[in-house]
Amino acid sequence: MAFNLRFRFSPTKDGLVKVLGPLETEIMQILWQEGSSTVKKVHRKLAQQRDIAYTTVMTTMSRLADKGVLNRERDGLAYVYTPVISEDEFVNLVVRQVLDGLLDDYSDTAISYMVDYLAKNNPAELRRLQREISQRLNGTK
Repeated sequence: MAFNLRFRFSPTKDGLVKVLGPLETEIMQILWQEGSSTVKKVHRKLAQQRDIAYTTVMTTMSRLADKGVLNRERDGLAYVYTPVISEDEFVNLVVRQVLDGLLDDYSDTAISYMVDYLAKNNPAELRRLQREISQRLNGTK
């Protein structure tokens, strides 16, 4: 299944807020947990945590549908929103798109930085990467 989701990458943010806004992330977390929902139900859940306008939630969910992250189907007077892909699929897609962009344009720098970063911050992952590369070169994976 191929997705062409549109998002902006903000590397200084945390978690999914790197690619979705804070409210978009909260809404997606609710929908990934619930499976599907209406604006009314999502608003009710968000309103338990903070003061937020119904129209703000409605607009944000509509924009998520426009971005291709949510599917929107009419059910009577309301729309039911369903995630197009799971959270894991979304994370994998974002990682692929970000790394593809970096490796396409800045391959040497990106690879050198990744190796240096892993050596300094996560040597176990660097060893895992080394094993993965060896397996690929030997055709065993």
